[in-house]
Amino acid sequence: MTKGIITRTWIWGIIGMGIGLVVAGVATAIMLAYGGTYVNARSGNGYDFVPTPGGTFWSTVVFICVGGLIALGGIIAQFVAWVGALVNSYQLPDKMWFLLTLLLGLIGFGLVVMIVYLIAAPEGYPGNARAAAGGAGAAYPAPPEDPFPRTA
Repeated sequence: MTKGIITRTWIWGIIGMGIGLVVAGVATAIMLAYGGTYVNARSGNGYDFVPTPGGTFWSTVVFICVGGLIALGGIIAQFVAWVGALVNSYQLPDKMWFLLTLLLGLIGFGLVVMIVYLIAAPEGYPGNARAAAGGAGAAYPAPPEDPFPRTA
C-alpha cells in the first residue's frame, strides 16, 4: 500500500466510525424518547424503561444495529490502514518508524501514532525505493540474460 492509500483508508475509517456512532446514538435517543414508557423502579429509586413493541421501537433497534455495523466497518478500515502502515514502514531502512507504529498501536495509542505516521513518516513503498535509489530498476536488479537466445 502506498502512503496515499493508507491515508485515504484511515480517513474513511474515521468517517465511517463517526457516522456509525452518530446513527446509533440518535436511534438510541429516539428509542428512549418514543419507543417505550418509564415506570417507577421496584427499588423506589429512579425509573425503569419498558419498551413498547411497536414500529418505533423496532425501527430504532434496526438503526442501532446498522449504526453499529457502520462503526465496525470504520474500525476495520482503520485496522487495515494500521497494518498497511506497518508493512510500509517495515520496508524503510531505519526500523524506528516500524517499531513506533507497532508498539504504540499495540498499547492503545493507535489514533496518535497514525496521525504522526501520516504527517511525518517517509514513504516505504518499493515503487518509491526505485526512484530514491537512483532511477528505474536501481532497487531491483535486471533479470539475467537468456542463456538460450532464440534465433530467427
